[in-house]
Amino acid sequence: MDTVLVDPGEEIINLNGGLWSSTINSDNSKLYRWDYQAFTLDIINLDELVLERKVPFDKEGPNGVGSNVDWMSLPDDNQILLANFQGMGIFDLNGIKLSHHKLEKDKFEGDSLLEGEIFQRKSFPVAGGSVIYGLLVNPRMSPKVSLSKVDFEAKTIKKIKLPGEEELPDYVVNGNTENISTIITSEKTVQKFGDKLVLSSTGYTDLYILDLKNDSVYHVDYSPKLSAKAKKGGYPSEVNTVERLKEIIQVIHGEINFQPLIWDEKNKRFYRFSFETSPMENTDWPLFQPAVLKPLSRLFLSILDEDFNLLGESDLTVLGSVPNYAFAKDGKIWIFENIDDELGFVRMEIKY
Repeated sequence: MDTVLVDPGEEIINLNGGLWSSTINSDNSKLYRWDYQAFTLDIINLDELVLERKVPFDKEGPNGVGSNVDWMSLPDDNQILLANFQGMGIFDLNGIKLSHHKLEKDKFEGDSLLEGEIFQRKSFPVAGGSVIYGLLVNPRMSPKVSLSKVDFEAKTIKKIKLPGEEELPDYVVNGNTENISTIITSEKTVQKFGDKLVLSSTGYTDLYILDLKNDSVYHVDYSPKLSAKAKKGGYPSEVNTVERLKEIIQVIHGEINFQPLIWDEKNKRFYRFSFETSPMENTDWPLFQPAVLKPLSRLFLSILDEDFNLLGESDLTVLGSVPNYAFAKDGKIWIFENIDDELGFVRMEIKY
């Protein structure tokens, strides 16, 4: 392991929000990160470890992004998709808007767009940005997500059936208290690796692989030896007090939690961290605090081949915290680290 810092030159890389809204280009040479306060796109050269430039964007007008950016992805290395829950725009790397997409009920053919249904972060453009793959969800009404293909040019929606989805060990806890109404369920993530999209969950090892060449989808899973392959489940479906809701969240987070996959192009394998947390003694922590911020109990690393077969595992609890915002470059895992308000990365080489 070693640690490296990014040189910002005469600029400042504002680490408020970490790498929450960021993406990496196809050869992992550049990191694109949204600065919420300056309303700029930071372009960071990962080969040279320097901030190349900050691209200013407009909130309003013909090149307007909107009031905020919730996620981003790359149609190619010369364009970027900047999105929020109201819509998404394709921009060049000088801040010029090339196209704009918005989901509107009754304006698409094919599968129905349900009331309030929007793209969950994050989504992936193909075909020059006119076709978007991602998870459609109504965050206020239902935990159900639909892996979907939306063609904004043809105005069609295709919701992709996931084989065996009903049999997965998922969970839903409805919290209806005097002050809040919320739904607690596993977090789903879609990632793009070459011509494949991978759907994963925090609650189990199972993966769904969508082959973009023919729109076919298949299901794979694996069984770790060092940890459970899924959460135990059996949680109450209804909770009526904040105190009880926090107790249930502690139990859920205390069981195994799976991180998204990390693709190592050099070694042609996937890495996947998973972890368990320890209960927090006080009860004044935020209700929606992510599991990765809870005290770490156990941390594991699984290694999979390019066909998603389990190759090996290791207990990495000694690291002391859950790697967050991690990616692979040059055969190493790069883990974001805020080092005295400077953008840094811990680089971990895996000997297998």
